[in-house]
Amino acid sequence: MTLMQELKRRNVLKVAVSYAVIAFLLLQITKAVSGWLGWTDWASDLAMVILLAGFVPALILAWAFEITPKGIHLHPEVGPDEPVRRRKRGRKLDYTLIILFGLSAGYSIWESGYEQKTEEYRATIEAAERAKAEFQPRKPRLSPEFMAVEENSIAVLPFANLSSDPDDLYFTDGIHDDLVTQLSRIDAFSVISRGSVMEYRDTPKNIREVAQELSVANIIEGSVQRMGDRVRINVQLIDADTDGHLWAEIYDRELTTSDLFAIQSEIAQSIASALQATLTPSELASVQEVPTDNVAAYDFYLKARQAAQHETKDSYELVIDLSRQAIALDPEFKQAWIGLARAYMTRYWVFGGDTDNIERARKAIENARQIDPEFAELHIAEGFYHYWGDLDYDRALYSLSKAIESMPGNDEAYMWRGWVSRRAGLWKQAVSSMQQALKLNPRVHFNWHEYALTLLYLHRYEEARDAAMQARELAPDSYWGRTTLAQIELQETGNVEAALELTQGGQLTNDFDFYQSFMTANILGHQFDVALEAARNLPDELELQRNRIVPRESWAAQVLWAKGEYEASAQAASAALFRLKTLRGELGDDYRIDLAEAVARVLQGAGPDEVNQLIERSKASKPVDDLEAFRFKFAYARIFAAAGMTPESVALLEELLLPPSEVSLPIIELDPAFDRIRTDPEFIALLEQHQ
Repeated sequence: MTLMQELKRRNVLKVAVSYAVIAFLLLQITKAVSGWLGWTDWASDLAMVILLAGFVPALILAWAFEITPKGIHLHPEVGPDEPVRRRKRGRKLDYTLIILFGLSAGYSIWESGYEQKTEEYRATIEAAERAKAEFQPRKPRLSPEFMAVEENSIAVLPFANLSSDPDDLYFTDGIHDDLVTQLSRIDAFSVISRGSVMEYRDTPKNIREVAQELSVANIIEGSVQRMGDRVRINVQLIDADTDGHLWAEIYDRELTTSDLFAIQSEIAQSIASALQATLTPSELASVQEVPTDNVAAYDFYLKARQAAQHETKDSYELVIDLSRQAIALDPEFKQAWIGLARAYMTRYWVFGGDTDNIERARKAIENARQIDPEFAELHIAEGFYHYWGDLDYDRALYSLSKAIESMPGNDEAYMWRGWVSRRAGLWKQAVSSMQQALKLNPRVHFNWHEYALTLLYLHRYEEARDAAMQARELAPDSYWGRTTLAQIELQETGNVEAALELTQGGQLTNDFDFYQSFMTANILGHQFDVALEAARNLPDELELQRNRIVPRESWAAQVLWAKGEYEASAQAASAALFRLKTLRGELGDDYRIDLAEAVARVLQGAGPDEVNQLIERSKASKPVDDLEAFRFKFAYARIFAAAGMTPESVALLEELLLPPSEVSLPIIELDPAFDRIRTDPEFIALLEQHQ
């Protein structure tokens, strides 16, 4: 018998192969476990040494021992003719080898795929982290004017409700709000608005921390307790720097409006005395005024004002109902008339655009004017009305300026003047007015968002980013701050990845601004399928907006055109035109319909003559508004580009690349609307000129 035959008979070769396969599997498993457990390479090296050291002994054992029907014996004890379980044992070894080879090959393939997927996963994660790092909120770097602390600056923290009925909180908050209003009438004080102090109810922060966040020198704390027909109000003025009490008083009076407003007047005068401020005769008369002598009417008014804080459609319906009840009890209650007027205007501008609300608001304002033509809240409401009701920005600015004269510490009057100034093209005044509003009301994220947008329109990107970061820091989950940051990222750098991340979920909200931000990010990012799905699922209530009309078919047509599916785009545009024709029958001539029709017709392939005619019609019907002007210009530039009308599009883009606008080179380079003229020398020259 030859050596090779003997090796086969004793299964030494099979053992060698089996050992090699098992060793390979063990090495791979050791490598994987080492990676999972964070071990270093020594684990795999040690396993290799052990397995190599065991190879020769395994072969020796295979040579020396044999399995027989009587058990395992040394080979010399087994005669050559003695029956052994060669066939059965051989088959078992064969099966074992096949299984081990399969496991080895399968593991090798799996590991290779796993490693490849792991590398792809890691690369994806790293790319996402890099993109995220580019827009990760940092601490906003606010300019010094927001951080300066004025000597007579005051924050009135929410009063504690000590009444036995916890539902009396609206009454406690009403007394607090009235005191803030009274103090804001005094020019010597800088009083933080209600919106910025309410978050400090039951705060664990100490006085110094609160004062630092609000940038004030003085803090007022207090409590209100209503007991049957009596009320007790406890108030104290604290120096935020020393934590020392500058003044304190307890008022225990009958529950009458005369006593309530007398208490507020006494508090205002005492604080002025403590801070060494002198009230002018007009300021003194203002804080001493009693607007109603009907306690029940005042109670309805306080409940209405509390409801307005929720800022929902239902809450404003409640405001209207409660204000009417207050007026029914006291028709001379001018603040209740103003609350009613503002609720009607908000219902028109924010919740549906029903023009009947404009007339209702006008009548309520007129009733308040007949009672007192010169009180500050009336001027604010008139500015409110002229801005939203008849788009008369000059009259709105006049009314708001009068309100600021009467109530120099009213943040709302400044913020409204900032908004109106943008519409009137007074951009410097818009910035300064918003800055003053933010000093008086520094903790309201929406105002920071609006200030950031104003700076963005002026292409002051770094300042805009800081303001947007502040908005997001105050309300991390709010879409206002997120969409503002997304717009900054797109306009300043063209960072599509950041914009997509920031606007994610905006299509699921009930706000058109968030939806539009989501659509813009996905279209500029060429995520056409995602955008198309969102377009087709646009809620009915978002199609008709106060300043634009965009049916879901129009959105779909624009996405399909950007995607290059021109026939499908034309069909969607036809459906949009049918919808718009129906709306024109309902609304008559309307600049919003004119623009939407121009967009739809160009997607159907309208020629230059028709495009010019449609755009001229839209221009003639749109209102005079500096903010909407650059938005309309950009819409026209996109329409001209889609029609292949390069000179007309470029002429508008030349204007829009200068502030104020929402246009920049990154926006133009990303927008598929300009793909048709992208290789035109005139368009290329425009981009090169502004590089």
